[in-house]
Amino acid sequence: MAGSGDDKGFDRQRSIALGVITSAHGIKGAVKVKPFTEAPENFSAYGPLHDEAGQRYQVRIERRVKDQLICRLEGVRDRNMAEAMRKTWLYIDRHQLPEDHEHFYQVDLIGAEVQDEHGQAVGIAAGFFDFGGGEMIEVTQHNGNRVMLPFAPSLRQEVNAETATIRLRIDPIWLEPTAKTPDDEPS
Repeated sequence: MAGSGDDKGFDRQRSIALGVITSAHGIKGAVKVKPFTEAPENFSAYGPLHDEAGQRYQVRIERRVKDQLICRLEGVRDRNMAEAMRKTWLYIDRHQLPEDHEHFYQVDLIGAEVQDEHGQAVGIAAGFFDFGGGEMIEVTQHNGNRVMLPFAPSLRQEVNAETATIRLRIDPIWLEPTAKTPDDEPS
């Protein structure tokens, strides 16, 4: 497969997803990428990206089309190679990103204690998601249940990667277990 450099393997703890290849574009090996960076043009700004197999890629952005980027990946020379990369997630090593004490990277908050607005522990941050309706944080409660909570800026009272704490305004109903329906029961 295409790519270059040190194939060290994939380390979920140190890798941050910057985008996913959605399709091939044209016949000369370009790909369409859905970027996850706050500013789409930053998708290729931090250096080579890698996939889950550890294959590294130099990326050049050709242009932006709506919410996607048309990119060239070093070593991808034709449409067949580009098609084979469809649904490939592209990552960067955490240490390649600049330190920013005014903002945070979600990966740095995995394992942080999540607290309500009164400082009471709710659980541990297990992941962050955006399904289209806004950011969500998955929290593993101390009783083992997992809940998804809104992670909107208006609900964040404190986010501190150094102390590994997240304090949120939480509606208590969000923490209640959902009732099982007959369809949830195993047959």
